[in-house]
Amino acid sequence: MQNWELVEAYFKGRNFAQMEIDSFNQFVDKKLNEIVEENKEIIPKIEEVRIELSNIEISKPSITEADGSPRTNFLPMEARIRNRTYAGKIFLTMKLFRRDVEQDARKAYIGDLPIMVKSKLCWLNGKSPEELVEMGEDPKDFGGYFIINGSEKALMTQEVLASDRVLISEIPKGVAAEVISTKGAFKGRVRVARHNDGMIYVTFPASPRKLKLFVLLKALGLVSVKEIQDAFPEAKEIENDVLLNWQNTMAKTEEEALDRIGKYVAPGQVVDYRLRRAREVIDAFLLPHIGQKKVDRLAKAYYLTMMATKAIERYYGLRGEDDKDHYANKRLELSGKLMEHLFRYSFKYFIKDLRFQIDRTITRRRKLNIATVVRPGAISERIRFAMSTGNWIGRASGVSKFMDRVNYLSPLTDLRKVKSPLNKNRELYEARDVHGTHWGRLDPIETPDGPMCGLVKNLCLMAEVTTDADERPIEDLLNKKGVKMRKL
Repeated sequence: MQNWELVEAYFKGRNFAQMEIDSFNQFVDKKLNEIVEENKEIIPKIEEVRIELSNIEISKPSITEADGSPRTNFLPMEARIRNRTYAGKIFLTMKLFRRDVEQDARKAYIGDLPIMVKSKLCWLNGKSPEELVEMGEDPKDFGGYFIINGSEKALMTQEVLASDRVLISEIPKGVAAEVISTKGAFKGRVRVARHNDGMIYVTFPASPRKLKLFVLLKALGLVSVKEIQDAFPEAKEIENDVLLNWQNTMAKTEEEALDRIGKYVAPGQVVDYRLRRAREVIDAFLLPHIGQKKVDRLAKAYYLTMMATKAIERYYGLRGEDDKDHYANKRLELSGKLMEHLFRYSFKYFIKDLRFQIDRTITRRRKLNIATVVRPGAISERIRFAMSTGNWIGRASGVSKFMDRVNYLSPLTDLRKVKSPLNKNRELYEARDVHGTHWGRLDPIETPDGPMCGLVKNLCLMAEVTTDADERPIEDLLNKKGVKMRKL
């Protein structure tokens, strides 16, 4: 076969499951600490008590025998034979304060986390084929899966629309610019719609149904017509739409604009409370990926004007419509990202349970310390249930599946499967069709028959998925060099 030497050279010493392993390693190294940082302080209903969390650590897989004795060096083969879960212990540094005086501080055991085979926390990581044979393991096994109650489980890669990316589409009443704004576990869809009558409306979670863009811009700090005109690029069509919307905006001041939003989110309340609730809603639910503080409001206003500009340009035929099926507008969530969603949900429940245990201990007038309020099962049970059943966060099902070991190729296809979250009962999805951007990335032939046709796909064997990259170093460098944004 032509170029066969090149293919052989590519796979020589390369692991098929390396992208899954890299994703899980990134979850362990970075994402776990980010999740703890999001919830670093716990304040129960009894306000004189608080707990500070820091420094999460995961140990290598270990096992506790029936007599209570712990044992490290717990290998995957033993987990398979004994029907056990190949998991490491989670330790968290916790400090308990009462009236701002430290009462207790310790590294507490808070649960177990399943460890991916061949990841950096696995006992098999970095071992030579000879060492693997001595340990009773298969030297040809590529890893990238978990062992839950003795069963090998692979997490199916999920195909989702890209977050924080503006997409332009046609709607029955005109044109809309949409973005899925993501911050931690929260995902909010923000839409700026330019209707056929020239009016521009905004919808975001917890917003009024028909909120005019310029009312929201005034609430965010762009009050005068000069400030709003400067936020939009200079073009005849855009200027006409800006003046039309300005004339039809009844709110004259920032306070009036906030009150219009407040009357929807807090109906029947006094003015001060309405204004405060409006500010809270804008900060928390409007474009949270930009920020969730007061200082971020102006940046949100400029982002909304950018979205409105794209919608207006599309309406006048100055730009094309975005294709949601184009693979540049898609992202693949590998095992690390899926475990991040699951752990964030489980950790939130753990914190909720911790608050309850603290309140109950104080109410019953018992001695309060970290050992009595921490319940490790709160995290372990939820993670194990999701990985055993495949029922994931966000109503996703079939995320984890049994690894098929019928032959050498079967587990390969399990690790390369890509599943779309779209409803399988609808027939005429354009998403089912082969798209030009699938070339070299997805296998156009290997897809199941029946309702999942085109929704479950397979990555090509030479396709690779990269892990998340932090944007802040690049942004800081550009700011340091004095790079300014240019209006398009």
